[in-house]
Amino acid sequence: MAKLSSTLKERGYVYQFSSDKLQEITDPPAGGKRTVYLGIDPSADSLQVGQLQAFLVLRRFLEDGHKVILVIGGGTGMIGDPGGRSTERNLLDAETVRANGEAIAAQATNLFAGADFTLVNNAEWLERLGAIEFLRDVGKHFTVNAMLQRDFIKERIKNPDEGISYTEFSYALLQAYDYLHLHEKYACDVQVGGSDQWGNIVSGVDFIRRKTGEVVYAFTWPLLVNKATGKKFGKSESGTVWLDPAKTTPYQFYQFWFNTEDENLEEYLLKMTLLSKMEIAAALELHRRDPKERHAQQILALEVTSLVHGAEQAASSEKVSQVLFGVGGIAGLSQEESAMLREAAPSCGVETGTSIADALVAAKLAGSKREARQFVEDKAVSLNGEVVTDEKRALAAEDFHNSLALLKRGKKNVSVLVLS
Repeated sequence: MAKLSSTLKERGYVYQFSSDKLQEITDPPAGGKRTVYLGIDPSADSLQVGQLQAFLVLRRFLEDGHKVILVIGGGTGMIGDPGGRSTERNLLDAETVRANGEAIAAQATNLFAGADFTLVNNAEWLERLGAIEFLRDVGKHFTVNAMLQRDFIKERIKNPDEGISYTEFSYALLQAYDYLHLHEKYACDVQVGGSDQWGNIVSGVDFIRRKTGEVVYAFTWPLLVNKATGKKFGKSESGTVWLDPAKTTPYQFYQFWFNTEDENLEEYLLKMTLLSKMEIAAALELHRRDPKERHAQQILALEVTSLVHGAEQAASSEKVSQVLFGVGGIAGLSQEESAMLREAAPSCGVETGTSIADALVAAKLAGSKREARQFVEDKAVSLNGEVVTDEKRALAAEDFHNSLALLKRGKKNVSVLVLS
């Protein structure tokens, strides 16, 4: 079995670490194991895909026998991490932070696939921390000079109209205190996070050294950025892609991954799935041979959707996608999958007896009956996967499955016909 350090490097998860060699963190001597923690601020009631990488990294630690602590930032979430921000965050009320934390905890349990981990909320200890105690026992170990060298603080103080409040300025101190608390109570000795968290994490490493004289570690992974757009990973044209199916449906989630650009494929397969290196190589070879078939995108979408929403929802999403954009007939869809299809594509109410030409116009797949006739003559129109050759052909009850039929013009122009 490959060492964890080798696996993390192979998957592209390694950005920075505070030890001389990564093995000091991942493969301690005499078969020892670490206790690793990740902090999540509950700024929303769901994780989004940009955060998914973190949980796959932690799964690697869990599978290697290390302990994992997930810290829900019920306390720090009341402050807001200033990292990566050009303006102050809106402060959330305590009830919203609590509810968000509970929702995130439930998602984390699913992502860890039943593996044992420790879940804590830093409000438990931060709410008991007095102001005098904080300033004497924590603040005394941080210099303003050093904090002003942080990149995100430098950026914020460039603009005198915005600046940075003392509230957000103190965030790094609270995060360092979290690390100390977890080190003392749980023997936690590794904090992990995205590369934008490096400054905050090493502040905790240095704080523990000053307070206790003991060595603890920091480890970060690279943030994902869409190479084609330069945008932060997790954003689509319609906005953030959430892990909560009520905010982003499993089908929309599947399509987000299926629409991955070719240049991002290898990185996403390595970082966002649990497929072996051999399986990924095979998927990429399939893609190389016939890119237009998008075999690798299909594998990526199925794997990640299975991780987040389960194999059944992933298979249904794939089936609906194939009906809409590839092979597969509408008659093979279940009641639930038919509902997913109707939600996934534009729809139009029709009655039996409606001609194909009229249906094309009603569904806005043609601008006029004349244009509809031309599309039919060009054999560009299909109903439930069958090419239509007669524009006068009338819709019949048997054309509908679960009251739905699929009308297409070309490969990408689709409408779900709903039987009135």
